[in-house]
Amino acid sequence: MLSKEARKSIDFSRKHIKPEQNLPLTKRTILEARKGADAGNAFKIPNNVELYKINQNGVKGEFYCIKNNSCKDKIIMFLHGGAYSTGTVYSRRKLAIKLGKKAGIDVFSVDYTQYPEGKHPSAQKDIFKAYNFLCKKYHHIFLFGESAGATLALTLTIELREKNKKIPDRISVFSPVINQLNTSSSEYLRSERDPMLVGATDPIPYFDDPAKRDALISPIYDDFHDFPPLLINCGSEEVKYDSSAILNNLCEKAGVDVRWHVWQDLFHVFVLFDCPETDLAISQIAEFFIDN
Repeated sequence: MLSKEARKSIDFSRKHIKPEQNLPLTKRTILEARKGADAGNAFKIPNNVELYKINQNGVKGEFYCIKNNSCKDKIIMFLHGGAYSTGTVYSRRKLAIKLGKKAGIDVFSVDYTQYPEGKHPSAQKDIFKAYNFLCKKYHHIFLFGESAGATLALTLTIELREKNKKIPDRISVFSPVINQLNTSSSEYLRSERDPMLVGATDPIPYFDDPAKRDALISPIYDDFHDFPPLLINCGSEEVKYDSSAILNNLCEKAGVDVRWHVWQDLFHVFVLFDCPETDLAISQIAEFFIDN
């Protein structure tokens, strides 16, 4: 049974977030969406967390450092979602910090280039630089991404593997998108059920050629060989459900240590909302990172 907080999140999403999904992604609507996300997710940094912003050599983002943290050789690289356009580091501070505190590991939240400021592969280049930057400072890197950030966590690992670079120790993805064409069956069958997203929409404008058979655009075109342990989370009601199902299947075929958790009656990136289910999901992700 869903908590009352989760039910309120569903009602709020259906009333205030889903209607906006039909708006075109213009510069005006995107900037308004970012502003609204920040305003609706104001978060006071806890006393036991220190915030450091960096913007150097093409690497931009925020460190959330847990005071008295003994895991100085470990870092969580956090990749926010938002359809490669509307997400912000600021609006995900609460999630990133809660995950870091629960795991007892510092977090670096990457502020990567989005549309309309840039197009593919701008974000890919930014997160690749950020990862290399972290590799010089930490021995163990854990990747977390939600929605588009989950897709970037996958594409980053694919690129690192193909370039024979050190790959992350573990990856946790929440509501990933592995096909930019939005044509899977769940896009149609769950469109009414998902309180946050509209299914079977046009491809997002960040990609000039969303139909290209390129794993750095749509990870469905990778076979996921030599991937590190992977934790997949999604809601049973989300239009992106098939992405998680197919990702799990591909990873199982490749022999990846993959775990897939479907949250019954919940929706796309519900982990952004305050509810007991979110707290449980964060605890499970933290345990996955700690069990290394």
